Amino acid sequence: MRATVLALVLGAVVALAGCGSDGDSVTGGSGGSAGSGGSNGFDELYEQGLTKYVGEFAPEGDPTFDEENGIDTFQFAVPGDPAAGRRGPLCLRGTEYTVDTREGSSDELVIFLQGGGACWADFCSAFEETNFLRDVSGGILNPALETNPVADWDVVYLPYCDGSLFAGDVDRVLPGSVLGEGGPDESMGYQRGLQNLTAALDIALAQFPNPSRILLTGVSGGAFGTIVALPLVRYYYPETELLVFNDSGVGVAKEGNPDFINETLLAGWNAASLIPVSCTDCTSNGHITRYIDWQLAADDNFTMSALSFSADSVISTFFLMIPAADFTASLLAETGRTTTMFEDRYKRFIPVGAAHTTLLRETSDGSGGIVEIGSLETEIDGVSVVDWLTAMIDGTEGWDDLVDSAVE
Repeated sequence: MRATVLALVLGAVVALAGCGSDGDSVTGGSGGSAGSGGSNGFDELYEQGLTKYVGEFAPEGDPTFDEENGIDTFQFAVPGDPAAGRRGPLCLRGTEYTVDTREGSSDELVIFLQGGGACWADFCSAFEETNFLRDVSGGILNPALETNPVADWDVVYLPYCDGSLFAGDVDRVLPGSVLGEGGPDESMGYQRGLQNLTAALDIALAQFPNPSRILLTGVSGGAFGTIVALPLVRYYYPETELLVFNDSGVGVAKEGNPDFINETLLAGWNAASLIPVSCTDCTSNGHITRYIDWQLAADDNFTMSALSFSADSVISTFFLMIPAADFTASLLAETGRTTTMFEDRYKRFIPVGAAHTTLLRETSDGSGGIVEIGSLETEIDGVSVVDWLTAMIDGTEGWDDLVDSAVE
């Protein structure tokens, strides 16, 4: 479906948006109501406000088509004077948000959430401007890569530029970002991750209303974002089988410090309602991993891969500011609990080392750099990331729970 009918489809989404208030779902995917293709217990989140922006924001005009790469770029206009509180998708310092789509030759869909840091009240290190699929088309976003198991799938690409892990819903003064165009000076920050995410999923439904399967994936901040996005994706596609690949954002935070999750992040981002009230222990141990357990119990029509290097320095040292050994211990304990509870639907790939992410690099050049980046070639016991992802997608025995024996 091309953009000539986008307005009509978004109009239908607007008409259906009110259904979320009583727990019913937008009809998308193969149709039907929420959970009719399996057990889906996300209605509580819809009632708490997860779906409040469904159908609210239409892109500005028709998309720009990049004929060379086959990419449509949808741009959202800056909503009037954002400082006056007008709602709409935005990047961190008030610039426009975009969403890219690419039509493949299959009827399967990749929803990819880009990474790029995080910001909270007294710390900010995040990308501040939108970016584009054409500039990051490596790894599983490379349609010409022969080993890529999703090379011919449709793609919806979500840039990440507001520092809230796709969860935020707040405008507030923040310190300048060391990763973006900013600096040490404070300025207004627009952490509208939930608005950005929802607007992108409106486009996804418009462009690709009936995928046979969906791979929801992301790297780093986008990987954390998949945790928030999963129930919302299910709202749009109530019956479609979901595969989730979380690359370096598996939900581990600060052991024994729930205030970091609950107050510094969720409350600071005005996102506390995105955690189900009924799940009283979802963040009680200082991590958000028990919320993943809750999701797995609530919806039996998805499987999840969790990838993290054992001592990921970006997550542990830079953002969490904890010793690598503490991160490793929490990583093994938290993911180990989940895979024991859901051994057929949740599996780990934990290589030894301090590197960060794998899905966007096809091969390792051995350079490392300031931040060492993994690749699709990263292996555990002779099994590479791309082989493991392929086994998950194909449903073969090669999708095993893998933890490098050198991880202590």
